[in-house]
Amino acid sequence: MKYLFSIFVLLLVSCSFSFKNRELDWEEIARMNGHHYDDDTHHEIRTSSRWPSATKESKEIDKCLDQTDEELENLDEMILRFDGKINSPDDYEHSMAGLQRFIEDSGLTRYFSAKEMVSPNNSAVAKGCGYEKLLPSRCRWKSAVAQGLLAVELRSEINRGKKTSSGIKIRNWWRPSCYNSKVGGAKSSDHMQARGFDLDFNTPKQRAVAQAYLCKMYKEGKPLSLQVGIGCQTLHIGVGSPKRLSNYPKDGSRFWKYGSLSRCSIKRVSEDDCWKQGRDGKLYIHTEDGGSGVL
Repeated sequence: MKYLFSIFVLLLVSCSFSFKNRELDWEEIARMNGHHYDDDTHHEIRTSSRWPSATKESKEIDKCLDQTDEELENLDEMILRFDGKINSPDDYEHSMAGLQRFIEDSGLTRYFSAKEMVSPNNSAVAKGCGYEKLLPSRCRWKSAVAQGLLAVELRSEINRGKKTSSGIKIRNWWRPSCYNSKVGGAKSSDHMQARGFDLDFNTPKQRAVAQAYLCKMYKEGKPLSLQVGIGCQTLHIGVGSPKRLSNYPKDGSRFWKYGSLSRCSIKRVSEDDCWKQGRDGKLYIHTEDGGSGVL
């Protein structure tokens, strides 16, 4: 009996060691999060199609039935955290001009505009789907304010102590299903519910500094179901995703990396101690329960 027990213990330790040292399949992890491993590239797939004679701004067909009270509370908390103001998007017309007034009244008045948020990365494909601008239903607009205010904070962080300022480009906010499909987007992408922005930086160092700020923000405050996709000069940042995947903690926060990060000269700065695999094998933005950095 002792002999059998010893064999069992050895097998358990061996399996545990093998699991911890198993190479993570980042391509699969990116796919599980609704992205492709090469999603940080700035070019989207073009498809041939007959364009309609007229285009339109999106109709308000999304009723946001997937939103929870907790998600909306988290968005309000994030807006207030970055000195924004809480407004009801229902008080504004459903148009790009209405969105612009909404984000201005909510405190997002510098560096980022409604036009930038709703301009398709691939205008030809958008026209093929019948859209001039990618404007989601008003029930998604608070996400734009929360994420936009966070992008302003990241802009300030990368320019701290610098004599000249560098900007950050926002792309890929809302993707309606037709557009998302034609540009090769994954079916579970958070972009389809306007829950994330892709942010492009001028240098890998700027991305790494912004990434370290997200690490600090996560450790200091409420997790906010923070999602972070990390590329060499790109970050996907989202809040409020309801997905709960087995290889992530229950708070909904998660991270993944894109292929360009593996080829990048800078993966993180010294003060960044996040993006870890815990002892239980799950991927945590930060864990104090041992684990190791995986970037």
